[in-house]
Amino acid sequence: MKRTFYGWATPNSNRVTVMLEECGLDYAVQGVNIRRREQFAPEILALNPYGKVPILVEDAQDGTVPLVLFESGAILLHLAETQGVLLPHEPRERAEAMAWLMVALTSLGPYTGQAHHWTELAPVKPDAARAYSLALVDRVYRLLDGRLAQAAFLGGDAYSIADVAAYPWVARAGWAERRIEDTPNLARWFAEVGARPAVQRGMAQPEGAVLA
Repeated sequence: MKRTFYGWATPNSNRVTVMLEECGLDYAVQGVNIRRREQFAPEILALNPYGKVPILVEDAQDGTVPLVLFESGAILLHLAETQGVLLPHEPRERAEAMAWLMVALTSLGPYTGQAHHWTELAPVKPDAARAYSLALVDRVYRLLDGRLAQAAFLGGDAYSIADVAAYPWVARAGWAERRIEDTPNLARWFAEVGARPAVQRGMAQPEGAVLA
């Protein structure tokens, strides 16, 4: 099967490249520079009408219609289920990993992105908006640190897609004016996950891409 990843040097894109590397899958990389608004090019909108990356296209060898996937969480779940990795099979453990996956998808990522907007990107930075966004990030960091005081990984005893979803956003802690070392359990987890060769390879994709 031929797989093509479309993305840039963003945390959501790196969720997918890390997962592809963890699965040991071959894939082609198509850079989509979001600072140049390439995500709104007709060929990208044809794959994802939302005009967002990441996108993963799987071309089957039997000539059937390619599977086009977007939204990083959906892609992670698809790869975990089809490859049989990084998602527990036992119902209780699976539910726990899924709950922390949702924290990464619905809180860690969006809150950090909002903080990045109000601390750096916005042409006008109201104090109230900045303070509110940073408080949301602080709350989720304290939540993650508490979880990791009780478990080796976010999903429990085993590394899972919950960790894959969270790591690229924690790697951008500076976007929310955070110091990872201020949350020692999260810092321990961050170092351990970051030492994985697949994580290092995935975080380096697309090669040469920078979010300037």
